[in-house]
Amino acid sequence: MPRKASVIALLPLLLAAAGCAADMAEHDQRISHPVTAEQKTAIALFDRVDGQDLSAFDRERLGRLAAESLKRGAGPVRIIVGARPGEEAAGHDFARTLADGLRAGGVADIRVTVAGEAGGEPGAAEVRVPVWVAVVPDCGKFERGITPDYTNAPNSNWGCSIQRNMGLMVQNPADLIRARETSGRDANRASDVLGKYGKGEATGSAAEAKSSGSTSSVGSK
Repeated sequence: MPRKASVIALLPLLLAAAGCAADMAEHDQRISHPVTAEQKTAIALFDRVDGQDLSAFDRERLGRLAAESLKRGAGPVRIIVGARPGEEAAGHDFARTLADGLRAGGVADIRVTVAGEAGGEPGAAEVRVPVWVAVVPDCGKFERGITPDYTNAPNSNWGCSIQRNMGLMVQNPADLIRARETSGRDANRASDVLGKYGKGEATGSAAEAKSSGSTSSVGSK
């Protein structure tokens, strides 16, 4: 067969092979099983009892809410207190008590709304903590089966567990979608200090050796 004819005969085969190429997303679990984060709100309800302080149970709940805000908070904490007309002062006092409990847990940004404008139940309060929540893939699916195919693509569940575990273990899910601001610390120095600390060695910088100066005699007679 002439060379020109053989090349023409091979073209359909090459085009067919190109059309059967595997989608590279199938080979990268970060694309086939993405992990991301979304904002949700943790809500706790508190009842105001006139003449009584917060119970130990309610103080513990405020502590847990404060810890969640510090760990994976997505915005300011909101306190919404319902109050009947003429009871606004009591509502503000209750909101202040709740805010003090949150501040004791380290929360700094707190927004308070009191009275009918909040639409809350009189004598009750909502503490709303916006948080980041990881969105992880649902594993265990094998749409493509577990046997190799002509594209040499892995099975559809490949890499899913790694992605899922990473999303579930991250301390602050917001780290999955954006980087934190730098602390300004010297990473090399921190690594050196931690290494010495683990060995029981002194972690301070070594003092520079001081040498006494002397007059040079070069060129003197």
